[in-house]
Amino acid sequence: MAKLTDTHKAALKRFRDQRKERGEDPAEYARQFRRERLAIEAALKNGPATVPDITMAAGLSGKKVLWHLTGMRKYGLAREVGQEGDYPRYELVAVGKDTQVTN
Repeated sequence: MAKLTDTHKAALKRFRDQRKERGEDPAEYARQFRRERLAIEAALKNGPATVPDITMAAGLSGKKVLWHLTGMRKYGLAREVGQEGDYPRYELVAVGKDTQVTN
């Protein structure tokens, strides 16, 4: 695992402090994030889907689904695979041990 730079450490401290000020537990935030991501992945395991399809299957808001999909696309975990009406369709990208994700 890569070592954190001082810049990264400072950013993490600011993030944690902001969460504490709002009364949010960082560990609970991480657990909720993981539950949301798993729900989105489960919705996409059946094949490509649009954001409205994913929101219905995952029980999340469109805003949350788009936020997660943006991150998943950035890190090579999901991709657009066409269009259904006005909506792009997304699918999971198989990431194996030989797959490299680049930024």
